[in-house]
Amino acid sequence: MKGLLLAGGFATRLRPLSCSKPKLLFPVVGVPLIDLMLTWLKSGGIDETILAVNHLSEKLRMEIGEERLGSKVLFSVEREPLGTAGPIRLAREMLGTGGSFIVVNGDIVSDVDLAEMVKAHQDHSAIATVALVSAKDPRQYGSVTMTRDGLISKFEEKKPGRVRSGRINAGVYVLSPDVLDYIPDGGAASLERDAFPKLAEKGLIRGWKHHGYWYDIGRISEYRRANMELLGGSQMRESEGKRNDLRDGKAIPPLHVGNSARLGRKVQLGPNCILSERVTVGDRSKVRNSIVFEDTTIGNECALDGTLVGERVAIGNRSKIGRGTIIAGEISLPDGSVVKPGSVILS
Repeated sequence: MKGLLLAGGFATRLRPLSCSKPKLLFPVVGVPLIDLMLTWLKSGGIDETILAVNHLSEKLRMEIGEERLGSKVLFSVEREPLGTAGPIRLAREMLGTGGSFIVVNGDIVSDVDLAEMVKAHQDHSAIATVALVSAKDPRQYGSVTMTRDGLISKFEEKKPGRVRSGRINAGVYVLSPDVLDYIPDGGAASLERDAFPKLAEKGLIRGWKHHGYWYDIGRISEYRRANMELLGGSQMRESEGKRNDLRDGKAIPPLHVGNSARLGRKVQLGPNCILSERVTVGDRSKVRNSIVFEDTTIGNECALDGTLVGERVAIGNRSKIGRGTIIAGEISLPDGSVVKPGSVILS
């Protein structure tokens, strides 16, 4: 089977972090999202994945290459965003006609059992099978109504007020090639609005309930929540070597320190601290409740609390960064910077 990752949007809800960094390269507990997704897809039998991309596509191609983590990677580049159905139409020759394929939204972090989902799809000879998850407030996603025998009967759009179902579309699909007959020609098209309702009318689309974890990290708040909950839930991954690197410092779990990190003397890390690969933290600096992207340097005697810091940022000595601040990638802050809580710093 083949997989298709839908990553053609501009990731506007992740700005300013997405201005310089494609969403698929965002670190999730220090690991690039694309690596998590390729590993997850491979667990479902997918060893060839097509990336439907638009924004920063060349940067993605250079970073990811044609093979990654043992999976073949192909690129389907959209001249303009094509929604959730248009990319399937555009990549139809890459997908081929040999059988079903998996389509996943490019901002999902989940442990959906893809192998079981594929089996259920094949057992029922469905044209489309949609993973469904429960949500406390489905209004921000739209809800899905399913019959007792597993057929999806209705999709409700995002709207205020009462909804009939607490189950939402998880953005994970197993599709048969026949689904292409339900995607309109030309321009952007939506699976949820253009294709799935037609399939539901004919009883050709099924739901598959997922009971594990699921995050839509397409917004800053959800991206932060996913990182912190996954960090705490797995007590990740402070190695013995990194503890030794602290040199008279202090580490309060949960925390994650990426490969090739450099830690100064008397550094204090945690709780809820995520340092991605090749991050440098200077002497006597404190970092807590924060996510720091790769190749960033934090100077001596700095304090970061509740901060999101992009890639290749340089924070000068004795800087104080207020809670809730977001610093875009590839920015330098001078020595002695004081940033008010809730600030957004752009280049």
